[in-house]
Amino acid sequence: MDTNRILKVFIASPGDIIVERKIVREVCLGLNESELLRHLSVSLHTAMWGDVFPSAEDPQAMINRLVDECDILVCIFYKRVDTQPDWSESENLNKFLLAYDSWKSLKKPHVMCYFKDVKASIEDSPYSEVNQVNKLKEKIQKEHILFTEEFSAPYEFCEKIYDHIEKWVRDNTRKH
Repeated sequence: MDTNRILKVFIASPGDIIVERKIVREVCLGLNESELLRHLSVSLHTAMWGDVFPSAEDPQAMINRLVDECDILVCIFYKRVDTQPDWSESENLNKFLLAYDSWKSLKKPHVMCYFKDVKASIEDSPYSEVNQVNKLKEKIQKEHILFTEEFSAPYEFCEKIYDHIEKWVRDNTRKH
C-alpha cells in the first residue's frame, strides 16, 4: 500500500485480555485495506509491550516513549489492571496516566478505554484487582476525562473498536 502517513496505535492491556489485543491488531489491518484509509493515504501500525525490542534503554522508559509517540492509545481492562498485584506499580496504569498527562496538555494521544463487563462475585474483596479496575472506570466516567466504552463479548468489542478507530481517522485525518 502506498501511504504517506502512519498513525501509531499502542495497545495497553493486562494478560487477561489476549483475544481483544488480537482483535485490535486485526481491525487495524482490516482498516488499512479499507477505501477510507487508502483514500486518505493513511496506514495504521500497532504496537504493544511485547513488541518492544531489547535495548540498553530502561523498559518502562521505552514504553513511555512509545506511548508519547502514538496517535491512539487503546487501553483494555477486564479483571486486572496489570500483572502486578500492587496497584501503584501497575505498568498499564502508568501507561494510561502518562497518556492522560500528555492528552491534557497536547490533546495527544487520543485515548480509548474499554472495559470488559465482569460480574463481581461475593468473594471479591474491596482490594481485589476487579475492584481496582472498577475504581479506575468510575473515576474516568465520573470526571468525563476520556472516552470509555464497555463490552461483554469479543464480537461486540470488534464492532466497537472498528467503528471508533474508523471514526477517529475520518475525523482527524485529511487527505495529503
